[in-house]
Amino acid sequence: MPKKKRPASHPGQRGHPRSVRPSRADSKRLPERIFAILSSGQPLLEEQLFKKLNKGRTADKGLFRIYTQYRKDGWLVRADTGHISIRVRTGHLRINPRGYGFVVNADYPQNDVFVPARWFQGAQHDDDVLVWYRETPDGLEGRVMDVIQRATISVTGRLERGRTGWRVIPDDSRKPSVEVAVPKNQKVRPGDMVQATITEWPLDPKRPVRGELTTNLGNAFVPGVDVSVVALEHHLPLEFPPAVKRAAEGLPRSVREEDQRGRLDLTRELIVTIDGADAKDLDDAISVKRLDSGGFEVGVHIADVSFYVEENSPLDLEALERGTSVYLVDRVIPMLPERLSNGIASLNPGVSRLAVSAIMTLDQWGQVQHVAFHRSIIRSKFRLTYEGVNAVLRGEQDDEYQLGPFLETALAVRNILRAKRMARGAIDFDIPESKVILDSNGFVVDVVLRERGLAESIIEELMLLANEVVAREMIEKKLPGLFRVHEPPGERLEQFREMINALGYRLPDPLSPKHLQDLISRVRGKPEERVVNTALLRAMKQARYHSENAGHFGLAAEEYTHFTSPIRRYPDLWVHRVLTSYLQGTADEETINRWRSKVGMIGEVASQREREAMDAERDSVALKEAQFMADKLGEQYEAVISGVTNFGLFVELPNLIEGLVRLEDLPSDYWVFDPVHYRLKGQRTGREYQLGHTVLVEVIRVDVALKRIDFRLVQEHPSRVQARKRQRV
Repeated sequence: MPKKKRPASHPGQRGHPRSVRPSRADSKRLPERIFAILSSGQPLLEEQLFKKLNKGRTADKGLFRIYTQYRKDGWLVRADTGHISIRVRTGHLRINPRGYGFVVNADYPQNDVFVPARWFQGAQHDDDVLVWYRETPDGLEGRVMDVIQRATISVTGRLERGRTGWRVIPDDSRKPSVEVAVPKNQKVRPGDMVQATITEWPLDPKRPVRGELTTNLGNAFVPGVDVSVVALEHHLPLEFPPAVKRAAEGLPRSVREEDQRGRLDLTRELIVTIDGADAKDLDDAISVKRLDSGGFEVGVHIADVSFYVEENSPLDLEALERGTSVYLVDRVIPMLPERLSNGIASLNPGVSRLAVSAIMTLDQWGQVQHVAFHRSIIRSKFRLTYEGVNAVLRGEQDDEYQLGPFLETALAVRNILRAKRMARGAIDFDIPESKVILDSNGFVVDVVLRERGLAESIIEELMLLANEVVAREMIEKKLPGLFRVHEPPGERLEQFREMINALGYRLPDPLSPKHLQDLISRVRGKPEERVVNTALLRAMKQARYHSENAGHFGLAAEEYTHFTSPIRRYPDLWVHRVLTSYLQGTADEETINRWRSKVGMIGEVASQREREAMDAERDSVALKEAQFMADKLGEQYEAVISGVTNFGLFVELPNLIEGLVRLEDLPSDYWVFDPVHYRLKGQRTGREYQLGHTVLVEVIRVDVALKRIDFRLVQEHPSRVQARKRQRV
């Protein structure tokens, strides 16, 4: 692709909106005045615009020269009718560490607006802004005219003391430093990691941003402080409010006799939990039996959290505010206090626990013949782990609990349910995940692939089954449920179609989930498998919570909800509250109507909190991955090209660590980006780098603060080429 020139960098150069001085109008404020007049979207004739700019008078020579220059430079658009207008757009401002930025908008994925630093107008990285832009031979260029919403309400960084006082310096250079006043009774030291809430955004970008010191995490080198910084940057609460702590302390430590009344007693049944070895919030358990008919009885038993968390109580309101537990790389930030999540609600082995049980009778083909819901009391017989069950099923470990027949039955149910789900067209994203191994001090020991075996699949299939039957029950009984909705893919699917066409695959039109699953099967075991699976996942719309059932495209399910994790997801807690009230007959018409009026809001909040949690989880992993690679400069790895852009290649190592090979770190050539075939092609050498290709790379830069890893392609005689002027963030 031809190299783009950077726009003029000082006011005297051609193209700057203030390049010509007017004789009467205030040149310093003229862009803002023009914008204020034309941003309403109502085009004006030239004479009308001049009169508004010149206080009712026609334009003098100076004003006319400015107007002519603005038109010539593309800031003003003149229609054939003579009407004058401007181009405006909203979007996120993404600032590059080198100083310039782009305004991005999902509605215009290929047309970001370049913004030089001098035209930020006080806007900061990730702010929602209104930009006035023009078309240039190098693309769209604009200036920020208004900050619609600040992305940054607080800054986390190192505390430093200067001549004028204390200042918080963020590790991310794209965020502003903040002057703070430190109370005399507050003990702080230079170098402490702190958070400051911003109280004053100056209109003049040369003046300091001011704020208040709200949190002191202490010395930056204390284990865990780095991940605490990630939590604060994503506005995650590190502590529960006092009222919530008091409410949790008031909960019983064991199941009381009076709490068992009216419940189905399942304490003698063979019920087990299967979770990760380090899991403490055990909210689901299973039971399975073979029936003489050839079918199965399957029980999914979920912690009865709603019994302990009353609606609108401090526990409930805090759980709604948090929305979900957040699983950072070194800790869990729970939705509910540990007294509840790891204690009385957790289905720990050998102790009685309150549960909500879905007991389902399946025929030999996996069809649900009967389902019954009960508030129950259970006693898990064994706390099994995924690792242990997988080892037993592989014959690598002795069956110490003598659960062979139980596990064989559970596996048989899993196989039947999975085959049934695949037959109806569900998409099975077989995407590996990385696991960061930390030592006792929080330092990264290794980054490996997370094992996913039959044990995980057994639990997955049984939980999917329970979620579907509960959704069906909510619909049939017309209850104000909260559904997990996944809509068919939209415009992104066309981009995915182009990508796989470049790899030699075709998709029919119209498309069904079954077609996508067939594609996944075709690429299985091939070099491009990981790339295709990941790209397909990104092409999908994000699942969300909604008060109306709309089906789940990825699962090919006509109805679906979340019921099986009420300890760590608020929507599940809501579904439990509604379902158990129906089972007990305690929800009157007034309560049902009240729930209907608020369930939509709960779905929106839960969806937003889920997205925020995912971002924080990814950032915590990316931080540790960058730390892991920081001392590996010069080391070489085999990698797969996982993305091709006009600013370089994204590459992925076997342990799923991803980084960027920038254009300037490619072999010397004139590189052209081919968006149709997802490749970079050298015009002089004919060398091509395409999505899915395997390459050898060398680590050349690691920025831990920005969580970025840069590679170069290993060549016999590596050489650098001039960097693209507009390298994107």
